[in-house]
Amino acid sequence: MGRGGRATTVADPVIFADVPDPDVVFDGRHYYMVSTTMYFAPSVPIMRSSDLVHWSIVGYTGPILDDTDALALRDGRSAYGRGSWAASIRYHEGMYYVSVGSLTTDRTYVYATPSIENGPWTRSVLDGYAHDQSLLFDDEDVYLVYGGGVIDLRRLRRDDDGTFAWDGPATRLVEDADVDQTSGLNAEGAHAYKIGDHYYVFMIEWPTGGIRQEVVWRSTSLTPQSQGGVWEGRVVLSQAVPVAGRPGDGVAQGGVVQAADGQWYAMLFQDEGPLGRCPQLARVTWDDGWPSYSLDAPVIGAGAPPAGATDLLVSDDFDNHPAPAGYWSTTNAATLVSSDENAWNGSSLGLSWQWNHNPDNRFWSLTDRPGHLRLTTGSIASSILDARNTLTQRTYGPASAAAISLDVSGMKDGDVAGLAAYQQKYGYVGVEMTDGARRLVMRRADRQGHVAFTSAPVPLTAETVLLRVDVDFRDAADRATFAYSLDGATWTPIGDDLAMEYSLDHFTGYRFAIFCYATAETGGHVDVDWFRAGDATVGTRA
Repeated sequence: MGRGGRATTVADPVIFADVPDPDVVFDGRHYYMVSTTMYFAPSVPIMRSSDLVHWSIVGYTGPILDDTDALALRDGRSAYGRGSWAASIRYHEGMYYVSVGSLTTDRTYVYATPSIENGPWTRSVLDGYAHDQSLLFDDEDVYLVYGGGVIDLRRLRRDDDGTFAWDGPATRLVEDADVDQTSGLNAEGAHAYKIGDHYYVFMIEWPTGGIRQEVVWRSTSLTPQSQGGVWEGRVVLSQAVPVAGRPGDGVAQGGVVQAADGQWYAMLFQDEGPLGRCPQLARVTWDDGWPSYSLDAPVIGAGAPPAGATDLLVSDDFDNHPAPAGYWSTTNAATLVSSDENAWNGSSLGLSWQWNHNPDNRFWSLTDRPGHLRLTTGSIASSILDARNTLTQRTYGPASAAAISLDVSGMKDGDVAGLAAYQQKYGYVGVEMTDGARRLVMRRADRQGHVAFTSAPVPLTAETVLLRVDVDFRDAADRATFAYSLDGATWTPIGDDLAMEYSLDHFTGYRFAIFCYATAETGGHVDVDWFRAGDATVGTRA
């Protein structure tokens, strides 16, 4: 589909990576998409496309969602499986709006900006978590629509400083939002719109023993059922799409967007095992005011690449960007900078990177050694799961690989550093230092995140080593393998394979992760010269 909306056939998923709960808006020039962030920072990625297929990250709503112990891996707390869920994006009267709820903070956040790629953003914080909420603009009225198994509506007011606040209690529009199901995942994931004469709420449900389904509720008014309002619900999509040897478990959860030529499309998602939840693009037509979905794209085979291209997995030489990224330009940013831990440290990473939980900006740098990412240990950790300043990019299907050049000369006893295939059941190849000696190891965890295997250690006398992780999701292989090299030409496998599994304890797809943590004393560091990423035959020479 071209810039103006000309239809072509595309292969699904349009992004073969973990971009869950997508929501899309069209401003007349570009399409913009947001998705679930969970516990990663920066918070809420903003992606741009001219054709709904090829996407680039152009910013985030903020460097962090909020400053709490759980969001920052402090004091033994974490936000795994929680964080922020199901962001909503809208464009209304020249302004862009993004909203998101957080189970970790029990708050709902609304961001607004006249320039989605440059800011500044106004940040509003609402008490209470609105589950899988959606912004709804209705002339001068602004609402959030949300709920699990029900549909609730709550009005917002705009205060003099431009921020939003709740305007009265919630109203229950629909008492039972499930459609034609008696058990399973209740209808949730609201996407609300006023289209023509109807209000629409698009949702996802998952009947027991069935597949994920897209359902739609509609009404000609926002009158609750309890007050005589007439709300009709239908299942509008119940279809699985085979991808790379997986049968699929149903495409659903997403809203609709109208292209410049008047055609309608939907961006939904489907689970793709340990890779995560991947966006699927559907055509939408309307029949008597009801949407009809078409997932008629060709199936991606085991060896075929996805149709779309993104910058979600990119190589990096860790050159510092000259100015902080646009997501720091928040009009009320002081609310996020409560300490040096959150203040900008003079280093700006590329937009494809996200930290596992909020970073501690005192202990990473692109300027201490120009052209390198320096990770310094600032706290004690027991494993990669509670280690701060772990830097991630998404894995990509159907197979991908990543490698780093790691200078380990600054490590202290008890330090562990390396490259991981990261989820709760993680695996990594790394360097650990014990009694003044460095050695290479491969480890993998079990489903509970406990170390289940450690390879025989390989003594390391060199100060620089190359580490590599390959992931393969074809035909549900779901295997990660690990290797190291001293010259970039010959790679030596280490340890055994990691059987990757998607865990709801984390609720995210696997990521490549660069890490360095201390188990004994702080102050050690490693320098990463480069990160190389690509398909399973990724080149690794600097």
